[in-house]
Amino acid sequence: MTKLILIRHGQSLGNLCERFLGHTDMDLSELGYKQAKITADYLKNERIDAVYSSDLMRAYNTVLPIAEQRGLMIIKDKSLREIFAGDWEGKSYIELTELYPEEYGKWRNDIGNAHCSGGESVKELQRRIVNAVKKIAEANPSKTVCIGTHATPLRVLNASINNIEPSRIKEIPWATNASITVVMYDSGKMTMTDYGNDSFLGKDATALSTRV
Repeated sequence: MTKLILIRHGQSLGNLCERFLGHTDMDLSELGYKQAKITADYLKNERIDAVYSSDLMRAYNTVLPIAEQRGLMIIKDKSLREIFAGDWEGKSYIELTELYPEEYGKWRNDIGNAHCSGGESVKELQRRIVNAVKKIAEANPSKTVCIGTHATPLRVLNASINNIEPSRIKEIPWATNASITVVMYDSGKMTMTDYGNDSFLGKDATALSTRV
């Protein structure tokens, strides 16, 4: 059995200014770096054999303290990125509401069936993420692997593992910044044993804006 510890990136500069980053590469905020350190300290007694991450700096820098504690190299994997937002990249949530009322309204009210204008659909993202996570698990049998990724990938992975229909993905809460999600992988089957756990962050926990 392989244990996968998936971590959503810490608070990013994009989170602070309420922008839809997608593949836009913005770093962590000062608080985001603090959250990354707290998460690494929380996991300091966990055996971790390998560290993978989205190549976007907000995810990479979140798991960097975990890798450094163990002298491990982070394996960058573009398939772990956030959804490609197309025309929405880098725009504020207010701009999206004004410029793409129908498409962004779908994102907010029926995310499982949404499609970023000029970018990926949520269903396409789900296939990408599920395949990426399975590939990592199969490459690391009987090991414990840390994976740095993003909010929408974690949400759709949850839906896939728990057989939640696209129309009900909106009921799954967003994983908070630097929170931990645990997936066990055994003989092709994934089981989620924890999702978006941020109890160890205390007063430093932060969540996505309600405008998303």
